[in-house]
Amino acid sequence: MPYPDLPRTLSTPRTLVVRPAPAFAQQLQQALLDSYALHQPFLAWAKPDWTLKEVQETLQLSAEEFLDPAKEKRYFVLAADSGDVIGCIGLRPGNDEYEVGYWANQASSGQGLMREALTCLLDAVDAPVWLTTDIDNLASQRLAEHAGFVAAGSHLTEIDPSTPRPLYRRAPAGRG
Repeated sequence: MPYPDLPRTLSTPRTLVVRPAPAFAQQLQQALLDSYALHQPFLAWAKPDWTLKEVQETLQLSAEEFLDPAKEKRYFVLAADSGDVIGCIGLRPGNDEYEVGYWANQASSGQGLMREALTCLLDAVDAPVWLTTDIDNLASQRLAEHAGFVAAGSHLTEIDPSTPRPLYRRAPAGRG
């Protein structure tokens, strides 16, 4: 499926949803370090010791992948008032649909900021979207439901092919 033109930036009253940029590398590093305990049970890439160089390289790779129609598109969610990193939303193209993944900075959790940003971004994507969550990640499941996803059974993934993970689907905006 050809990847549609995705917006460069989006905004909500409290958030900015932006493509990767080196300007926020230090804020991203701090968000990753501060949120390790929250992410570690659910995200294989989480680690307690991100260096600034690693974060800069990750941002550079994310920016390059935005240019490849087959690669994941990572948007970073920033606080509109401070520029602090709230989290990240990744979109992976598939067969006429997208898989979404996200993570939130622990300091921003529970404030509705990721829901605001996720809903805004997905409203700009004119295709069905799906996601899976860890069965124990209740916060991720609540976020999915608050952003308009509907439980759609379970799905086996490469992460752990022996354990079904909750599956959620969201129709394109306007076709709910």
